[in-house]
Order: sequence, then C-alpha cells, then structure tokens
Amino acid sequence: MMPNRTERPAPAGAGRPGGGRGPGRPGGAPGTGGPGGGGGAPAGGGFGKGGRGRGGTQGAFGKGGAGRGKQRKSKRAKRQELEQMSAPSLGGVSVPRGDGNTVIRLRRGSSITDFADKIEANPAALVTVLFHLGEMATATQSLDEDTFALLGEELGYKLQVVSPEDEERELLSSFDIDFDAELEAEGDEELEARPPVVTVMGHVDHGKTRLLDAIRKSDVMAGEHGGITQHIGAYQVTHTHEGEDRKITFIDTPGHEAFTAMRARGAKVTDIAILVVAADDGVMPQTVEALNHAQAANVPIVVAVNKIDKEGANPDKVRGQLTEYGLVPEEYGGDTMFVEVSARQNLHIDELLEAVLLTADAALDMRANPNKDARGIAIEANLDKGRGAVATVLVQSGTLRVGDTIVAGTAHGRVRAMFDDDGSALTEAGPSRPVQVLGLSNVPRAGDTFFVTADERTARQIAEKREAADRNAALAKRRKRISLEDFDQAVAEGKIDTLNLILKGDVSGAVEALEDALLKIDVGEGVQLRVIHRGVGAITQNDVNLATVDSAVIIGFNVKPAERVAELADREGVDMRFYSVIYAAIDDIEMALKGMLKPEYEEVQLGTAEVREVFRSSKFGNIAGSIVRSGIIRRNAKARVSRDGKIIGDNLTVESLKRFKDDATEVRTDFECGIGLGSYNDIIEGDIIETFEMREKPRV
Repeated sequence: MMPNRTERPAPAGAGRPGGGRGPGRPGGAPGTGGPGGGGGAPAGGGFGKGGRGRGGTQGAFGKGGAGRGKQRKSKRAKRQELEQMSAPSLGGVSVPRGDGNTVIRLRRGSSITDFADKIEANPAALVTVLFHLGEMATATQSLDEDTFALLGEELGYKLQVVSPEDEERELLSSFDIDFDAELEAEGDEELEARPPVVTVMGHVDHGKTRLLDAIRKSDVMAGEHGGITQHIGAYQVTHTHEGEDRKITFIDTPGHEAFTAMRARGAKVTDIAILVVAADDGVMPQTVEALNHAQAANVPIVVAVNKIDKEGANPDKVRGQLTEYGLVPEEYGGDTMFVEVSARQNLHIDELLEAVLLTADAALDMRANPNKDARGIAIEANLDKGRGAVATVLVQSGTLRVGDTIVAGTAHGRVRAMFDDDGSALTEAGPSRPVQVLGLSNVPRAGDTFFVTADERTARQIAEKREAADRNAALAKRRKRISLEDFDQAVAEGKIDTLNLILKGDVSGAVEALEDALLKIDVGEGVQLRVIHRGVGAITQNDVNLATVDSAVIIGFNVKPAERVAELADREGVDMRFYSVIYAAIDDIEMALKGMLKPEYEEVQLGTAEVREVFRSSKFGNIAGSIVRSGIIRRNAKARVSRDGKIIGDNLTVESLKRFKDDATEVRTDFECGIGLGSYNDIIEGDIIETFEMREKPRV
C-alpha cells in the first residue's frame, strides 16, 4: 500500500510533483503529476516533460530540460521564404519572374533546362508552368521558338532565339576565329591577280549547260536528265587574251524555279554573271529572277543571246526586253556587253570569253593573297561509294594544300587528296580554283563556308558543336507515320496537321533546292509541311527509323535504299518515294497536301489454270476441274476466263478452291484443283482461268 501523504495547496503556477506531463492553466492553475517531476507553466502555459519544465512564451514547448521559448529560423528557411515572397506562384510552383522587358537569348533547339539556367530557376518548376499552359515537354526536350515565346510571355521575359549567323559567330569566337574577317585586307602587299569567277545563269532550257559544254569542249549535258541541270558544278578553262593565257572559273546553276537558292548562292560567290537568254524565246520568269540575284549581289552582267541559229530568233527583241530591267546594251549607249552566240553551232564562243575578261578588267579588282590559310565555299558535295565524302569547293582566299585540316559546316577532316574538274590530282589550289576534296568526315551542305584550322582537334570540336546545334534545332521542329495518299484523310479526321518529310539526294545542292521548293508550297490554313531531316547518299536504316518515330515520308532524289532498307520500310509501314526529276517530286507533294494525290494501281498476274473437266453442282454451280499451269491460284483473288485467246468472262472472283475434297487457300503450279467462280457457269473444257490482283504502283 502506498503511504498516506498530506496534500497541500500548490502555489500559483506550480504543478504537483509526479510523473508525466502537467499542463498549467493560464493564471497559474495547478497541474497534476506524479513522481518524476513535472510542472505547470506560468501565465501563458507550457509543457514540461521528463524533468524540470520552464515556462516560456505562448505555445512554447520545453523538452528534456530547460525548454527554449522561441525557435529561430535557419538561413535556408529564411531564403526560401524570401524567394516565395518575391516569386509569385504559377500552377502551384514558385518561379522567378521578369519585369516584361528582360531579354533572354537562347540557341536554336534549346531545352527548358537551358532556359532555367538563364533565369536561375528549377527546371521542374518550368515544366509544370508549361503544362498549365497546355504544352507538355520534358526538361531536356528541344523546344521550338513559339513554345519558348509562350513560356517567356507567361513569366515576364522576352525570349530571343539566336540567328544561325550569330550562333556561328559566337561559336567561332570561342575558338579565337574571326567570323567576320574579310577575305582580303585592303593594302595587303601580298595580293596577286586571280582568275575571275563566272556564274552561268538563266531560264530553264535556254542552253546554259550546252553553252558551258561548248566552252569546256566536253559533254556535260549528256549526264543531265532531259537536258535539265539538276546539280551544279565548277570548272576552269584557259583563254588567250591579248597574247596572254588567262584562266576563267565557271559555275553552272540550274534554271528550274526550284533552284532559287542555288542561283542566289552562285551570284554570291561570283565575280561576273553570264545571263543566257534564248533568242527565240526572250526574257522568261527565271531570267528575271537570275537577273535580280545578280543585281542584288552587285555583280557585273554579260548577256549571252543564245540560239541565234534557230528559226524565229530575234536578238534585238532580247535587247529591248532587257533594257526594261536596266541592262542597256553598249550599242544603245549603255555599259552591258551583249554577245550573240550559238552553243549548238559553237558560234562566237571566243567573243563571249573576251567580253568576260574585258568586263572583269574594267570593273573588278581581282586580286587575292595566296600566302595564308585557305577560306572558301562548298559549291557541291556528294557521297561516293569508293571515295567517301567528296566536296567541290571554291577557294576564295589563301591556298589549300593536301594535308590541311579543314572544317566545312558539320564536316571536318584532313585533305587526303584534291582533284581538278578533269580528274587530275593536285597538291595545292590557289584563289578562284575549284577542286574536289577528299577526306571529310561527312558530306557538307552546298553553300557551307570552309576554312583551314590549326589542328584536327579544333576542327572536330567546331564541327561537333555545329552538328549538335543543328540536331537540337531539328528536334525542336519535330511533330507527330503517314503516306502521301492517306495524308488528306488523316488531316480531315484530325489525326495530324503536319506532313513530315525526310529528303535524301545524291548531292547536297539538289537536296537543298528540293527543300526550298517544297517549303514554298502554299498548302492553305491548318496544314503544315516540315523537313525533319535531309542528307546525301542512299536511304539508310536510320532514315527509316526516324520516319517511323516521326510519321514521316521519305523522298529519294536520284538515290535508292541501301541493302535491306526497303524490307525494313515495308515492315514498318514507312512510305518511300523516288524521283529523278525535281518537279515530279514537287507536284506529288503539292497534290498530297491539297488532297488530290490518289494511289496508282497496276494489275499483277498471279497464275493461270487450264480447265480439264467441268463438274455440275446444283448447290455450287459449275466447278472447273483444272490444273495450274503457272504461278498460283489463290482463293478470293480476281479472275477472268479466256477461250481461244478471247476473254469471255472478266471481273470474276475465285469464291471456292479445293484440292480433292479439302478446301485450299492456294494451289501452285502443276497441281490439280477445283475452282468455283460463284454464279459464273459459262465454263467448258480447254478454257483458261487467269487470276490477278491490283497492287499499288510505286511512283518513280
């Protein structure tokens, strides 16, 4: 038994001795307790536990001894509280906001993480904000410019996507390379005379290639489809002028309207433009366009009035028409030289070359410094099965030598060999010299500038960074596999609103021209066309895999699939189209976008069978006991019946097919079978039953 104890009143604010905790009421109300000591709190009330509890301010707790009255916030908690106060909540998360005028510069194809680094925010928070804006993306996914604009507007930032030129300038400056360096410095004492670079321009089928063929005295045109230049090339010829052998570099550009970018590039790198106009045809749309490109580049023009040997030729008409565009002939008091030529008859070719050199000497200072590292431009590039990547480059400044390390676009490498347009090996190439270069890691784009670097490591790093930037930019453009025939229906059903294309060609200039022409197609509102990848060479498994992921159509221009790629594309359901003339591809894509492209079908024979005996059946009609003479007889296939070489029954169906008493799906050559053609009973011995099916005809 517990001993009796006399209880005394507790003083104000004190708890009785005892175990556990004793809450003290405001004003000093006594607390209960047992052995172990616990006490009440003074005014305000506190809790004591396991020892002597000291009271504190309102709501304070004492634990394990003296209880501290007020808890201090950590520096981290204070910083988080300050950030939450300064950063309003968007979609339940706190994001630093801009003032509406803060400009954030991002590279093409940047991700949310890149943006978050710029504003010192949590990428996950920005993902949440973007989700509440109706866009779903991961933190590392490349976003397009429109998505960044939407996100920036919501957060109070003005987002600017850096242009490719600025991006290139920033990239090269990180390697101490001056992007804006002039090819030649004024007052350079080492400047030497160089050949003029001449671009042959004009309307399609006005004789540009034949004229160049006459100048080079070689058969260039024979290799072009239908006499239409599909690619561009650079050539150098020698002409005797005032007793001195002078070299002239020629660049041939296509005249088809799809090759606008090529003509613009040709005008950009040239010194003089030869504008070819057919005397019997006059000024045509691409004539005017070529003229505008040359004038925009401030390039002197020499007019070659071609086809003067044809009936109906009227050179004076051409002179009058071009006068309206600012090209006034010298005989009319102007300063433009007109030369009447016939490429087919090889007439007045020397006079044309004389006019080129006279114009060059009178209007241009054609000098360059050959004693420095080479710079220039890639005129054309292709993938050769035996030699790898082959680039036709035009050296604009310096001297390019075998063994130099160069970078051109996303391609880099050491120059293993160089060849001129005749295929002769070279060890070096000076200014205005077009050469084929071997040794690049991949195929550069036509129009890419090239320059020599100090070492291979620098070239590789520049090329890799360019490639990463291009890849991110391409990823940012990707959208939701479709065929051209199904595209219109898919758009109508709301399944898709973008036609994704993968372009592959034999040379980069043709791919570029095709892309430019396709992107100019007017498809109307609500439908888009995107080129998600372009390349040079055969269609590969990677192309098919990309088309599978992005529901893209593959367009092959003068190329075919690599080994086993066709089977992979068929298995994955990827639509591949092959073309050798550019406007056929443009027409097909345009008709698909406008919903007019229908599949073409062709009849494919499956097999033939000879009727040996006819069995009468009241239930199934006449059954033709037959022997298969060729191919396969397949149930449910289309059939026709011929007798003595004449068709007596067409558009029939093999409704039943038996081997003895068993149903069969198909019967092959030299086997007997019973064929039922449904309600068609006009069958006699000796008839020939031919089966066939309609297959979609591939477009070429």
